[in-house]
Amino acid sequence: MDKRALIGIALSVLVLVAYQQFINFYYGPPPVSEPAPTNVQSGAEPTAAPAPVPAPAAVVAPATVAPVALPAGQTAKEITVDTDNYSAVFTSHGGRLKSFKFKKFRSTADLKSPPFEIVTSASGVPLPLGVQVASPAAPIDDGSINYAVEGADLKLSGDAKGTLVFAGQSANGTVITKTLTFSGANHSIGLEVGVKAADGTALVPEILLTDKSDHSTLNHDAPFEGFIALVDNKIKREAAAEAIKGHEFSGEVSWAGFGHTYFFFALLPDNGAQHKFSVRQTGAALTASISGPGATERYTLFIGPKDFDLLESVGKGMERAIDFGYFGFISKPLLNVLHFFHRFTSSYGIDIIILTVLIKLLMWPLTHKSMASMKSMQKLAPQMEKLKEKFAGDKEKLNREIMELYKRNGVNPLGGCLPMVLQLPVFYGLYSVLGTPIELRHAPFLWIKDLARPDWESLPFTLSNWHVGVPVLTILMGASMFLQQWMTPTAGDPNQKKMMMLMPLMFTFMFVSFPAGLTVYWLVNNVLGIVQQYWINRNQA
Repeated sequence: MDKRALIGIALSVLVLVAYQQFINFYYGPPPVSEPAPTNVQSGAEPTAAPAPVPAPAAVVAPATVAPVALPAGQTAKEITVDTDNYSAVFTSHGGRLKSFKFKKFRSTADLKSPPFEIVTSASGVPLPLGVQVASPAAPIDDGSINYAVEGADLKLSGDAKGTLVFAGQSANGTVITKTLTFSGANHSIGLEVGVKAADGTALVPEILLTDKSDHSTLNHDAPFEGFIALVDNKIKREAAAEAIKGHEFSGEVSWAGFGHTYFFFALLPDNGAQHKFSVRQTGAALTASISGPGATERYTLFIGPKDFDLLESVGKGMERAIDFGYFGFISKPLLNVLHFFHRFTSSYGIDIIILTVLIKLLMWPLTHKSMASMKSMQKLAPQMEKLKEKFAGDKEKLNREIMELYKRNGVNPLGGCLPMVLQLPVFYGLYSVLGTPIELRHAPFLWIKDLARPDWESLPFTLSNWHVGVPVLTILMGASMFLQQWMTPTAGDPNQKKMMMLMPLMFTFMFVSFPAGLTVYWLVNNVLGIVQQYWINRNQA
């Protein structure tokens, strides 16, 4: 390798380092105690369906949504619903959801961090579960209606169920009712919305889900994904930057809503045929609305974690809300294996180690053959050098003689590449498993506070205005990879070995921003590879 190539590789490494430092400086450390303000939604399991709704009429385009102050002389009433999984606060002003806190999920990895609150009040953003009606007289938005509430604060556990009924009337006499049915043991909420004009005519209600439109400030503990829906059995995903442009979908709507990497807030029509779902920006708000033509439109409101088993139990393909990427067919079995071992270990760090050992055992015959082939190629190096000297002026003849040498000695020159190629899909699949489902969010291991985040965040410090940390796990991974590379035999040009020795350095800088769980996998895989390489080197010396 000439000096220019070495300089090029060195510059590439410097770019990686500078980029990583820029990202850390620009975004800063993850929040320590309070969650970033958000007015978002998440998923829940289905409960018993509420009573039928009066038949709706035709669907009409929604009016503009804007926050409305409570009329003078009216006092809003707040009702709290406390279950095994969450604590929710509803307000009679607009009959909307004002707060939603998960009891089993913290805002940050700090053990003293408060519960994660997925729905909060945000300036310029209407609260979710609003209703709009295309009345023949004038469009109605229930944001200014102070609802009467049937029912009081609920405290539910286990199989216990409870109901709240919000009933309100607009200025033109249109009556709107919202019936919500809660269960103590799961995340699902039954929702029924009925609308009748003053003359008794049934009207079509549009249900509104809202979130803030500006997500330029990242929240690493609950990254916002944007709008997600399953329409005509096809997944629709739009990040916030795309969703604010405004889109409308129609057809068989199985479910739709706003998603985070770890949580989901969605509506599931009981019968999604011929439904419409639109998403648009209105000032500081990102608004999604859903409506359908049926006479008894009922919904399940899902606000909960993106737990694969939980989503699957809800039905209607809800588990597809988790984005495993192109290697989902690998990610899902790996996740099931982690779940299985977690029943016995209660530590996802140990589960990852066990999974790594299993993967290594499955690939052991292949990697053994590859390493043995590379060792054999190293033994043939002196003969290859003689051939290079003999046929220095005839490249074609040299290549034929080298391939003949390999053939006589039963060596496959490509054998060393195959194990790495086969490991790449597993690597990508595991990357999705360790960075997407909620299982590893805030999962600790040894000194690591969160296996879903880079390990340097577990040992942070501030240097001037730079937020940095000590990536102990990543450094150990890089050192193990260096040792394994040093032990790996190479044949031919010695400069090839020098080039390969730079790979551990480049991988180390790459892994600085990877989830700590993935670094655990690569570190353990390297250690097992070192043991295997030592055994081969010793027995084929």
